[in-house]
Amino acid sequence: MKKKNKFQVFCVIGKSGSGKGTQVELLKKKFKDVFHIVLGDLLRAFIKQDNRIARTVGAKMNKGELAPDWLADYLWQKEFMKRAGKVRFVIFEGNPRTIKQAEELEDFCKTVFNSLPLAVYLNISDSEAKRRLLIRLICKKCKKPVPYKMLAQNPKKCPFCGGPLEKRKDDGAKAILKRLVWFRTEVLPTLKYFKKQGRLVQVNGEQDVPEVFNELWAKLSKKLRF
Repeated sequence: MKKKNKFQVFCVIGKSGSGKGTQVELLKKKFKDVFHIVLGDLLRAFIKQDNRIARTVGAKMNKGELAPDWLADYLWQKEFMKRAGKVRFVIFEGNPRTIKQAEELEDFCKTVFNSLPLAVYLNISDSEAKRRLLIRLICKKCKKPVPYKMLAQNPKKCPFCGGPLEKRKDDGAKAILKRLVWFRTEVLPTLKYFKKQGRLVQVNGEQDVPEVFNELWAKLSKKLRF
């Protein structure tokens, strides 16, 4: 009897500016039944609401501070339950960010799907992250970042949808420094947590986009169950 394919979750993690979104879009082309959850997008949508919690969290995020674990867990679990039962693969972009969030995700996946998440780490240096973030432009309409190689052409419109471009409020020098410090203190221990359990794939994120993806897919495909 042919074994039934198992449900799988994997998480693409890296510093701001490491190219997570770009690599996730390439990964999605490899699967027919995949659900993509971007914690950053969920948080940014949440803080646009007109209530006290949203305003408080929004003020912190605009300074480069991290949203609380309980809010992050609530948002991804709510999104997860919408479609997780209809697909085989779920890709988290930028989550989990802390060991506590990783444990919460593991408990959820193990209890509901009898599966444990894999983590993909796009590794770039602090100096490269700063360089990319200081020049980053985001589309106001589709929210996608302009590919870094296109920024030298001084684009006026989004290359994907033609929408207007803007700088993110949290891409100032002080906010970037806070995020890098936070990454070292919170996210790196989380990645070590995954590595200790043999569920971490590390990729050199400073290569050109195709080379990053080739390395990512070569390593990740060995761990996936098709």
